Amino acid sequence: MTTSGCDDVRERGFLGRSAPGDATHVAACAECREALAALVPLARAFASSRVAAASPALETRVLAAARPLLAARRCHAARRALAAAVAAALLPLPLIVMIDLWALHAIYDGLARLLPASLSFYLVANYAAVLALLGTLTYGAIPLLAERQARGRNEALHG
Repeated sequence: MTTSGCDDVRERGFLGRSAPGDATHVAACAECREALAALVPLARAFASSRVAAASPALETRVLAAARPLLAARRCHAARRALAAAVAAALLPLPLIVMIDLWALHAIYDGLARLLPASLSFYLVANYAAVLALLGTLTYGAIPLLAERQARGRNEALHG
C-alpha cells in the first residue's frame, strides 16, 4: 500500500476509528503493525489523562510576560503604518509640483499682459508661498494622522 495509505491507517488506529480494510492492511504491513503497537498504548494514555484547569492568575502572568513583546510589535506596526502613509502621500508629489509650476507660469503670463512685470512677479511669488505653506502643512500632518490612526487601531484591538 502507498505511504499515504499507511499514514491513514496509522491515524485511524491512533484515533480509535478503524475502517473496514484496516485490519487486513495491518496484517500485511509490518511497518504499520510496529507503528500501531506503539501508537495504540500512547493513544490510550492520552485519552486517560485529564487536563488541569488553568489557574486564574495564569492570564495575568502571561500578559505581564508578553507585555514587552506586544509593545515592541505595536511600535513596529505604528512605524510601518507611518512609512506606508508617507510613501502613499509622496507618490503623487512630483505630479503636484509639476502642475503647480505649470499653473504659476500660466498665471504669471496672464498677469504680465495686464500688469507690470514686477507686480505680476510679486503676486505669483506670494501665491507660490501660499502653495508652499499649504503643501508643508499638508505633508507635515501626515505623520500625525498616521500615528493617530495607528493608536485608534491599537485601542480597538486591545481595549
